[in-house]
Amino acid sequence: MPFWKKKQEFCIVCKRKLEHKYKPHKEWDINGMLCSDCHILKTKEYIMKNQLEKEKQERELNTCSICGIYIKSESEKVKPRWQWNLERGTILCNNCYEKKEKEFEKERNYCSICQTNLKFFRYNPKPNWNIRGQLCRNCWDRRNEIQ
Repeated sequence: MPFWKKKQEFCIVCKRKLEHKYKPHKEWDINGMLCSDCHILKTKEYIMKNQLEKEKQERELNTCSICGIYIKSESEKVKPRWQWNLERGTILCNNCYEKKEKEFEKERNYCSICQTNLKFFRYNPKPNWNIRGQLCRNCWDRRNEIQ
């Protein structure tokens, strides 16, 4: 074949004869050339796919970590207190924040066993007791005698 005659090329998607060739993006995983119509369609698909992924990521960033509710506005987002030992980047809705705050206050201000109000003196349970929160003196002494 003489060098001045071009080899006939066809669109890899629709098999039409190519007058103008368009090279697909690497992310599309298409080997070959595209016609203008197929290139436009593949570009639209690629853009829509990226937009959906972006919306999905945004939705994940705007959901409550405890109840999973979508948080619509920035004013409804609340960051948890560091004392709660939640993962970094956790966001809570107002309801979950209030519940967590009440749990924390109860855990910090009341004995975990007898629920009496802790005054100035508080006792931390030994790790092998598997008790969460703090204890009053009486409960700590009783528990220590058992073990």
